[in-house]
Amino acid sequence: MSAKTLIRFEGIEKIYKVGKLESTVLSDINLTIDEGEYVSICGPSGCGKSTLLSIMGVLNGATKGRYLLDGEDVTKMKPAEHARIRNRQFGFIFQAFNLSSEMTAAENVELPLTYRKELSRKDRKELVDEMLEKIGMADYAQHFPSQLSGGQQQRIAIARALTGKPKVILADEPTGNLDSKAAAIVMGIFDLLNAEGTTICLVTHDPRSAQKAKRQIHLFDGRIQEKEGEGASESEAAIQDDETAEGDGYSNRLHIV
Repeated sequence: MSAKTLIRFEGIEKIYKVGKLESTVLSDINLTIDEGEYVSICGPSGCGKSTLLSIMGVLNGATKGRYLLDGEDVTKMKPAEHARIRNRQFGFIFQAFNLSSEMTAAENVELPLTYRKELSRKDRKELVDEMLEKIGMADYAQHFPSQLSGGQQQRIAIARALTGKPKVILADEPTGNLDSKAAAIVMGIFDLLNAEGTTICLVTHDPRSAQKAKRQIHLFDGRIQEKEGEGASESEAAIQDDETAEGDGYSNRLHIV
């Protein structure tokens, strides 16, 4: 049985206009991503990687072309439908973590669920507890971001992205602000999530991170070049040492739920 196509871009272009000037960021992007794939998007700075990811996550709209998500034409949807898709279909992870400094780790993870009126407070707490346990941060639920290391903050951001159980994780330079040990932990989490069946689209300038994906998509001057990659299966090796995992026993906690 062939894999189901989840994301399809057909002739996508993105042009920014400032006065009389136009800047073409993406040009004639034709791309399909199947359900359960692990794809990295890489290329030099300014090549359009983040713009491509933002269109994929319905954070930004294309100037031309068609975007099909799970068979639905996103380009014809209204803003309210876009908001619903962002909240239910995608989990977003950013380089800068984007955690609220005034909220605890648990409150940050819960935030996307507050927009789901069908979930009770008890339902939300159960989902938050599940995701914090999943990424090895249950003991830090009541900590504020300022009390966490960069790697720990990114793991909270991953839990927040997972808590709504999205079909797709979109990660924009998720290891860009991390040291090598914390980055290895984050990439290990992505490996295990993909093994569970989660579709992952990763934007990165780091060749080591890009090579972890099963398929590499290369952008240059807003145009796409694709290269098949050999996905690494070293997630356990990345987190096997308690001492290298920021000294918090992470390797003993991470598991597939």
